[in-house]
Amino acid sequence: MARKFKSSCIGIICALVALAGCLSVDVIATHAVAAPQVADIRIGQSKNKTRFVLDINQNIKYNVFTLANPNRVVIDITEVTWKNNTGGAKGRGFIDQYRYGLFKPGTSRIVLDVNKPVNVANSFMIKARKGKPYRFVLDLKEVSKKAFQEASKRPVKRRVASAPKKPQPADIRSLRTKKLIVLDPGHGGHDPGNLGSTKYRGFPEKTVVLSAAHTIKEELEKTGRYQVVMTRDTDVYVKFHNRTRIAHNLQADLFISVHADSFKSAKVRGATVYTLSERASDREAAALARRENKSDIIAGMDLEEEIDIVQSILIDLVKRETMNLSSSFANELVPQLKKVVLVRTNPHRTANLIVLKGLDVPSVLLELGYLTNSQDAKMLMQKETQRNIGRSIVKAADRFFARQYATYAE
Repeated sequence: MARKFKSSCIGIICALVALAGCLSVDVIATHAVAAPQVADIRIGQSKNKTRFVLDINQNIKYNVFTLANPNRVVIDITEVTWKNNTGGAKGRGFIDQYRYGLFKPGTSRIVLDVNKPVNVANSFMIKARKGKPYRFVLDLKEVSKKAFQEASKRPVKRRVASAPKKPQPADIRSLRTKKLIVLDPGHGGHDPGNLGSTKYRGFPEKTVVLSAAHTIKEELEKTGRYQVVMTRDTDVYVKFHNRTRIAHNLQADLFISVHADSFKSAKVRGATVYTLSERASDREAAALARRENKSDIIAGMDLEEEIDIVQSILIDLVKRETMNLSSSFANELVPQLKKVVLVRTNPHRTANLIVLKGLDVPSVLLELGYLTNSQDAKMLMQKETQRNIGRSIVKAADRFFARQYATYAE
């Protein structure tokens, strides 16, 4: 009996040792495949050279190229995590500012806005040694404008416009039991959007609007009356035409693009609702359109791809009807927002915003507030503020769709 007990114990111990060995291997394997982490970003400047350095805990692969108008240096690297994920910051030397984030699965992107035409004099990895991490080093030197433009030339992808796609049956929307709303959190990935006030270093716009969109989605869906699709639900960049294509392909009933504004004066605060117009309602609206419409460009992409959806819809009379419906929803939303948050003077404004173009779906762009105002910046990341905004959108949507039903029933 004692011998059997001893044998059993030995067997159990061996099994536990084997299991521990497996667990150890799994832990090691998990550690081995963990994404590299960027611990620090440093910029140095000498008389004629700017050096950009990443401190990383693992070796990475990289690819560097330049783009003109506006002048940028784009660095694509192995997908990494960021110890201080602010999304970007001001630079020095030839670098005005930089931004970073996930470009696509497997690839992170860093975009350097340069204030002079430059070339990449050197780019290399330094191996980790003597307690120092791996380092990616990029050296920039000034060159002539012509040399920079020549280096930045890339083959232009030509797309032949195809015939407009056959429209889907008009009654698909009416067959749904729930109204479909597409929420579009602006920016994302390597495009952080507004970085906010230098005095109050809070979250970048991409983080604020993603958090708010998740909360707004919860408020809409818990009514049981709405189905919500988000153009992005993680920190990744989505091109303008992909955002609009989601709403078009789903035949959404409403499209709401969520952003957080900035202004040169830190005193300015409050929410604003924008609808599409070829002419901006004021200078601030025009400036907003210029900033937002550059988003695809500053992120290191060109806007030369013109999608078939836009080509077909822009020549359709539905555009005018869509703009009217968009204004109708904005007129419902503004009074509801006034009940829960501070809004700007003349809170319903118009601008020529690309993200609202080409849609056969009523569409608005909601600026939640100003990240350059410390009070707005703090409030917009508070769950209760986000819930209140979500509830105001629910009430506005209820009234908007009720009015549409009444109009069609007449």
